Parts: sequence; structure tokens; C-alpha cells
Amino acid sequence: MAGGPREGRSLSLVRPKEISETVLASFQSCEDDRLRELIQALARHLHAFVMEARITEHEWEQAIRVLTETGQITDERRQEFVLWSDAMGVSMLVDALAHPKPAGATESTVRGPFWVPDSPRREYGESIIEQDSGTPTWFYGRVLDTAGQPIAGAELDVWQNGEDRLYAVQDPEAPEEHLRGRFLTRDDGSYGFLGVRPTPYPIPDDGPVGRMLRATGRHPWRPAHIHMIVSASGYEPLTTHVFDARSAYLDSDAVFAVKRSLLRDFVPRSPEDPDRPAAVSGEWYSVENDLVLVAAGGADRPRI
Repeated sequence: MAGGPREGRSLSLVRPKEISETVLASFQSCEDDRLRELIQALARHLHAFVMEARITEHEWEQAIRVLTETGQITDERRQEFVLWSDAMGVSMLVDALAHPKPAGATESTVRGPFWVPDSPRREYGESIIEQDSGTPTWFYGRVLDTAGQPIAGAELDVWQNGEDRLYAVQDPEAPEEHLRGRFLTRDDGSYGFLGVRPTPYPIPDDGPVGRMLRATGRHPWRPAHIHMIVSASGYEPLTTHVFDARSAYLDSDAVFAVKRSLLRDFVPRSPEDPDRPAAVSGEWYSVENDLVLVAAGGADRPRI
């Protein structure tokens, strides 16, 4: 029969396992060892996921559509791919692998999408409040090494939200330098600045990540916190949070970033308190928060 198989020729069906093996083998000639390891691991786990869950054509088409929408909604002010990484716990897993800490060192967390470079330099005790944003809060403490010795000249890059739940980068009406700043520690390792008590807030949930959360019965909320990046010569940089120990959502953070060692008490203070910052006239809070850095080179860092 014209066009049919030749007499005596056997045709074998291609099995799913063979497809996966062929894909993995296609990367074997990659000369970059790390790239070959990464792309083969990605392909191996992706194929295993498809086979384990027996993904249908319709489901895969939906997945491609979600990725397309993720790219379309991403711009210079919105990074939906980072939201996927955060909401699936991948950002925190990568952070945990990259920054194992010895006992006593301050634990790290994800930086999040609202950091912006070049925050204003501010002096010890200065306020980061550029407009009315909530109850004033005095944040203070020391930056230390793992032996308990103070680190002078360490830089703290801090940023937070206010009672409107927004970071300045999200609010076109807010001053650009609102609720953020960079501070240097004094000779005794101390730092101090005036901010506001932060509030819980939802991660952006009007896109593909938000639809995933709703479909799976999860919420988009993060507990109240402020962000800090701490750096000093001779030490590993630290990206961390200060969480309000009385905040909602501590046990269900949408991005899985809560670590119990980072919870702090926001202590209520009265206007008559002699330690009241000069810029404060009414009720206020104080939060003590020491930060412990690990020496560069990882000599005192544990292995996972």
C-alpha cells in the first residue's frame, strides 16, 4: 500500500519515560556545568510533575495562559513573577539555602517588592515620617557581631508601610522619601529612628497570583512588619524583618516569611514619658531590636 510501512519493519510506540530521557540527554553537551545541572534538574522535575499529576492538555493550556498574563501584568512598578515566587514559598526557600545562620545571629527574610535604592541618608534619631501615617514608633537597638561586640558604622536601610497599608512606592500621592531611610550605627553599635507602627496589608491580588490564592482558599495578607537591610564592612549583609508580635496573620503569612525570632513587642508609651522623642506629642510606641551579623567568609556559619 502506497505510503504504508515497509514490509517487515516494526514500529514502536514512544513512551512518556522515553520523551523525558530524550529531553534530559539533549542538554548533556552543554559545556557550562552549572547550567547543565540546573536545566536538567528543571526538566526532570517538570516532567515528573506532569506525569505524577497526569496533566491534561486543557490544564497545560491554562498554565501557559497564566504565565502569559503574569508577563503582561508585570511592569516597573509590579513584579508578578516575584509574587508567584513569594506566594509559593520559593523565595523563602532560596533565602534559607543561601543564608544559614549560626545560633544567636539574626535570621534573614525576603526583601520583598517594595524596596527602592538610594533611600535618603538620615541622622541618628531622625524621623522617616514625611506625612501623617499612623502612631509614631521609636525603633532602636544595637548592631553586634556573634561574639556580642558592637559594630560601628553599620548601615541600616529601612522601609515600611503606614496605616493606609501602602508603601511610598505604591502611593503616587506620598513623598518619594516617605517611611524609608538609611542610618549609620554609632560607636557603640546603637541606632535609633522614628517611624510608625506598621499595619498588616495584602500583597497585590488583582492578578494571576490573587486568583490562585482565592481558588485555593488562601488569603493575600501579610502581618505587620518593617524591613531592614543591614550591612557592614567585614560582615555578611542581612535582609530581615521586624514583626509586630501582636499582629494578625503571623501564622498564615501569604509569603511564609515569619520567623519567631523576629517577633518584637511594640510597647505603648505615654506623652508624659521622659524618653519621648521630641517630634512626638501624643501616644507612641517603642520597639527594641538588636541585630547580630555574621562575619564574612562564613567561618561561623553552619552547613545545611
